Amino acid sequence: MITKEYYYNNFYGWWKNIDKTILIIFLILLSLGLFFSLVSTSLIASNKLQTNSYYFFAKHLVFVVAGLFILFSFSILQQETLFNLSIILFLLFFVLLALVPFIGIEVKGSKRWIDIGSIARLQPIELLKPFFVITISIIFAMKKYQNKYFKYFISLFLLLPIVLFLISQPDLGQTLIMLFTWLVLVFVSGISLIIFFLFFSFFIGLTSYLIFFVSKFEYIKVRIMSFIDSSGGNNHQSEKASEAIISGGFFGKGIGEGTL
Repeated sequence: MITKEYYYNNFYGWWKNIDKTILIIFLILLSLGLFFSLVSTSLIASNKLQTNSYYFFAKHLVFVVAGLFILFSFSILQQETLFNLSIILFLLFFVLLALVPFIGIEVKGSKRWIDIGSIARLQPIELLKPFFVITISIIFAMKKYQNKYFKYFISLFLLLPIVLFLISQPDLGQTLIMLFTWLVLVFVSGISLIIFFLFFSFFIGLTSYLIFFVSKFEYIKVRIMSFIDSSGGNNHQSEKASEAIISGGFFGKGIGEGTL
């Protein structure tokens, strides 16, 4: 029979080992997100879409509660169980990412999502990222293989197909996140700085090539050139941001007024 003392000891062990600073910062960020979804543009957007006034806030709240449940569920797992589960989930979401070109939903020229009936629209890469980090960390920490460079090769072997799938969507933003996440993990693993900067230079070169010479990513090139030369046009978002800052503030029109 499981007693109250058992639950108390487990909770005490969990609370003692968890990083409280990260947890508090995380909860503050979630609270701020909920607050701004309630007081900023939620009501305006709901009126325009003719939905319940608190529809977007309620939807945000549901995902926050679900996220907290998943967070605490994973945090109480034993290390070995967490590692095994992470590898399984990494493989599962990798398969879903590979299926996006075949069963994915195209939105504004990009095919990045999978519809799960009428329940939700899933973007596999968002679910893959945390388990990618854990899986690569497991590889780097393996004592079975002492050769660091063999571990880098295995991790790169896992990274490259993910990058190729993301480029095909196309999704350069997520591609860069995955590349630089891998670079950070490689850096903290204790790699030679010379080899690290060779990797870094290669990825910068690859990114530059994709932006300036591949037609799929022409829109990113346009954004960069517009940022450098704002007089050249195509700076609609910058203009709207400036208008929001000028007309907003504590005593202005407020967030969302005149820009939606």
